[in-house]
Amino acid sequence: MTDIPLSASLNTDHSNASISGIEVSHQLSFSHIKAAAHFAKLSYEREDKYDDSKYSSELFDEHRSYVIGSIITAVCYLEATINELFTNVEDISRSNEWSPDVAQKMNEEWANERRLELKIKYERALCIVKSESFDRGAEPYQSAASLISLRNALIHYKPEWIGTGESYNQTLNEKLRQKLEKKIKKLNPMTREGSLFFPHRCLGYGCAKWAVESSVNFSNEFFSKIGLPSNLDQNYQLSLNLPEI
Repeated sequence: MTDIPLSASLNTDHSNASISGIEVSHQLSFSHIKAAAHFAKLSYEREDKYDDSKYSSELFDEHRSYVIGSIITAVCYLEATINELFTNVEDISRSNEWSPDVAQKMNEEWANERRLELKIKYERALCIVKSESFDRGAEPYQSAASLISLRNALIHYKPEWIGTGESYNQTLNEKLRQKLEKKIKKLNPMTREGSLFFPHRCLGYGCAKWAVESSVNFSNEFFSKIGLPSNLDQNYQLSLNLPEI
């Protein structure tokens, strides 16, 4: 696996076998997941240096930026992965992995991709290739869906007033807590007990580590279901290993 994966195809004029054009594409999914793991490791280092008796706004800001960066790029990896699959349909079809009928349906689906949510892209591809569906109530789909919800909360952030009573259950803070609290092994140690779950207590190394692992697990499961090798080989996945909590 190279750091800058490329794919290329040659277009030929079969009447005289001359090359009529060359097309090259770049697969950015690898860079995204590498960045997600890198940011997660940096957030771990900041937590390791943290001394709650000596508050440092600079250390806090660095730590939060790394966690947010890890979450966002982990989802960018999922987005790039499924987009790369759709755009490589012809190559896969030529290798006899997929029938022309499957390739045609994938191309038709890709024509509508800008109107599709990220999760739906994966679901549609699985349905076309294998006539299967994900178990939405099981892993790794559950974690991937929760990760995307967290990314959306960060990208489309809206402040909210949080009080008590029945309205509390409808707050984004509480909805994310219910989705994530049991999935994240360790909450942010740089925040005080009683702080809001989102964006304070959840945005720590434990969340960044979960984000990286959840995106890779879901991607691997997807490729397994459609009968193709993962876009991350074993050595590459080992390079993403993060410190244990």
